[in-house]
Amino acid sequence: MKNIVLIILISVFSLSVFSQERKFNLYPNIAVDLGGAVPFPLSDIPDGAGGTPKPYPSLGIGTEYNLNEKWNFAFEINYHLIAFSATADVVSQAFYFDDGSAQYYTGYTETDVELRMVEFPFIALYGSKEERKLLFGAYYSRILEGRFETRGINGIYSPDKSITDNATLPGPEITIPYDFNEAIDNYDYGVLIGYRYNLNHRLYLWARLNVGFKSIFVKEFTNIDYEMYQVRINLGVSYKLFN
Repeated sequence: MKNIVLIILISVFSLSVFSQERKFNLYPNIAVDLGGAVPFPLSDIPDGAGGTPKPYPSLGIGTEYNLNEKWNFAFEINYHLIAFSATADVVSQAFYFDDGSAQYYTGYTETDVELRMVEFPFIALYGSKEERKLLFGAYYSRILEGRFETRGINGIYSPDKSITDNATLPGPEITIPYDFNEAIDNYDYGVLIGYRYNLNHRLYLWARLNVGFKSIFVKEFTNIDYEMYQVRINLGVSYKLFN
């Protein structure tokens, strides 16, 4: 947590000095994040699977340069907590161990995921009218902490895949906890698109869709057959400090 505070303080000071010297605009952000990670390809999503995003606030600061009456460019530093829960019925979900052995699970699962990150988006804004702008860009984020925890409930757990392939549910009334926390990578990158509406010369409302281009897991992770990519919506407000 101390590292997060230090990064934010240095960023605020640097962007403030830069904005004043270069006559850029400086603005703080506050937003709500909705979303999480989705399997890819989408055909690998288990039948009957469902997910629920958990809204959390995000905070940040940015600087914006007005190139001309139609184009603006912005760079931001934002802190996010992305969280969601999911449920699914799986068949012979594999779990591989360091010694090469495997266990398989068939049954109902509940999953909770959290990703804490600092995000660095670069954004281009375009609009023929001052109060409305389309925006698009790219981002890089540093994942500070990740949690991916799953519970198997009333299912069948066995080292013999033929047993889980033909399991009759429900299984024993037990809960089997397992997690992939150590397999979450420490960075992510992707693209964003969105829309901004200027209420006045200082106050902006905006919405963004962020889509990750990299799995949240490390490259070596093979416990599941698909990759998971960040997809989230940000709804926020910004206030320009300098004209």
